Amino acid sequence: MTGSTGAEKGSGYRWIVLLVLTLAHSCHIMDRMVVSIVMEPVRHEFKLNDTQLGLISSLGFGLFYGAAVLPMGMLIDRSVRKNALAIILALWSAMTAACGLATSWTMLLVSRCVVGLAESGGSPAGLSLLSDYFPAPERSTAVGLWYLSSAIGSIVTFIGGGFVAAAYGWRMAFFLAGVPGMVMAVVVFLVVREPLRGASDVVQAKAPPAPKPAKLSFTQSMAEIGARPAAVHILLGVLLTAAAISSYSTWSISFLVRQHGLKLSQAGLTVGLTTGLLGAVGGAFFGWLADRSSRRDAEANPWRSGMIAAGTSLAATVLGIASLLTPATLPALVLVACYAFFFNSYNGPANGLLLIVVPAQVRGFTIALLQLGATLLGFGVAPFVVGRLSDMIGGANSLGWALSIMLLCHPLAAIQFALAARHVKHNGTGRDEDQSVDLQPSAA
Repeated sequence: MTGSTGAEKGSGYRWIVLLVLTLAHSCHIMDRMVVSIVMEPVRHEFKLNDTQLGLISSLGFGLFYGAAVLPMGMLIDRSVRKNALAIILALWSAMTAACGLATSWTMLLVSRCVVGLAESGGSPAGLSLLSDYFPAPERSTAVGLWYLSSAIGSIVTFIGGGFVAAAYGWRMAFFLAGVPGMVMAVVVFLVVREPLRGASDVVQAKAPPAPKPAKLSFTQSMAEIGARPAAVHILLGVLLTAAAISSYSTWSISFLVRQHGLKLSQAGLTVGLTTGLLGAVGGAFFGWLADRSSRRDAEANPWRSGMIAAGTSLAATVLGIASLLTPATLPALVLVACYAFFFNSYNGPANGLLLIVVPAQVRGFTIALLQLGATLLGFGVAPFVVGRLSDMIGGANSLGWALSIMLLCHPLAAIQFALAARHVKHNGTGRDEDQSVDLQPSAA
């Protein structure tokens, strides 16, 4: 069924949709991360080196994800989103299960590449749907709750996946990781109703805007984003944050083992629970706070969301660097937990504000563009830079200093979020009037 009212006011149905989409995205996290649990048994069975393992776990997945994400975002903007999400969810889950059937490194690599290709549409479809079910005053809350999927996926993978792999082998871990996604694909198809694009948006401009075409070309989509300075600032802020968070997440276990002498299992449990659970709780709480603060504004201007994202980024800077440079183990672990609470806290406010700033016609494309940058910068470049910096610095805590340098991306992100807030406060959430963009429908 399509064409339902986006906001679904007076109904609890939209919260059911939020639950379904959150569980669906949890499958995205599980299927992306399950390979990290089974890398050692896979390495022994296929006699792989670390370069081959890296291709399976990150680079092969990331390259196909990055190559597909923009076309996938445009597809989401042109299709029935709930059907598209159901199809790609079933595909990436089936290919995750197929990894358990691999008889060679090549077969495993190809399966992982297809997983990355299909998963590139998950976030654009999910967030685009949410933006039409939740109006602007509740959107940051919805996005923050949606990011609880990171905690669900991480905890299930690290605890459940580790147990299954140890007890029944790495192939069974892949088989079972694929099952929830195939079930959720059916649930998404049967439960979620396709909302009207832009149904929950409130036009704040004094004059009614000109009607926009249902389909925009790549150039028109980029122009729509570029004509909104607030959107550009938010995108830059999120990319900078991704560089800091991905670096910390990638290297924190090694840091705790090297610097504080924790066992690998202890370090993994610490990082999994803190970054997964506390990170998601922080994102949900500050998303709710952003919506609550915006409702206090007489004109319902959501600029405070940008300032909340800026404030949490500054808090993350102090707590993160302190966790890396504190010599005593117990205080350092407490600071790791505190940093984990704040480092994802930008998610609800920043992404919620982004979905308000950009029009419905390009929301899928915008999220895809964001995912492309975050994957290439955060999943690929930034952790590599930390390793190089650590080798260059040398010494007992070279990794801690290298990570501290990378965490300086947080205050740079705070500046971008504050600039976005300033623009929204003074100019609203519409396009820059000084920039003329041709929005005639493309011939496609």
